[in-house]
Amino acid sequence: MKRIILALIIGCSGSLSSQESKLTVSNYSTYDFHGILIATPLGSCYPMVSISGPAVPNELVVPAGTVYGLSSYPSATGITSFLVQTSATSPAIPRAPSHPSLSPPSGIATMTDWRHTKFQMYFAGTSVPVSSGGTSVPETYFNGNLGDGTNSCWLGDSYISTTYGDAEFFKISSGGITYSYINIY
Repeated sequence: MKRIILALIIGCSGSLSSQESKLTVSNYSTYDFHGILIATPLGSCYPMVSISGPAVPNELVVPAGTVYGLSSYPSATGITSFLVQTSATSPAIPRAPSHPSLSPPSGIATMTDWRHTKFQMYFAGTSVPVSSGGTSVPETYFNGNLGDGTNSCWLGDSYISTTYGDAEFFKISSGGITYSYINIY
């Protein structure tokens, strides 16, 4: 009986200490968001998990006026694979959202958190980036690096303001869950 109680206590304490990360991309703009998303541990570059979208490799596309929510790796809606890189010298390996390394309580799932996006905005429903309309090489104005500022490998401001719109990245933690938000206006 003591062993059963001890096993329950250890099991519960392990689940209580694991971090869960939820991401919401709210695109309130009239443009489509195309971006890579990167999850890493706090203050470290590896292991790194990046998202691979089904339509465009390594990008998540959030159409104008929509919200995309990602509650965890295994329950990723519309995401067919993630790229997992464990060190600077190891290759990025595609993993299905249901892969054991991405399912809590694995090390990668519990130690990483969404921290960065490199994005470009496109005119809704097209492959034309939002730009100044230059003829030879378009100068893009609604793009950038957004991040939470905790990782030296992926630098990015937490707020970007342009003539075409604004974007912000912020986090709220509550009850062992970190909620990461990317808002585009």
